Amino acid sequence: MISIEQKTTSRNPRSTVGTVTEVYDFLRLLFARTADAHSHVTGKKMVRYSEDQIIEHIGTDFTGKRL
Repeated sequence: MISIEQKTTSRNPRSTVGTVTEVYDFLRLLFARTADAHSHVTGKKMVRYSEDQIIEHIGTDFTGKRL
């Protein structure tokens, strides 16, 4: 269950748009925190690399190639 604090609403139609936008932001944050990101090209799960791992990967995979 998700609980979001409801603010006092006015009769202004723009307040509904603001509320819907806030709910959308909360849902985006929820799914970003709970889901695993996958590449839309390969379908593989994305992983986080440290700076040292990135440098090592570039040195290994691109040796002798022009960057």
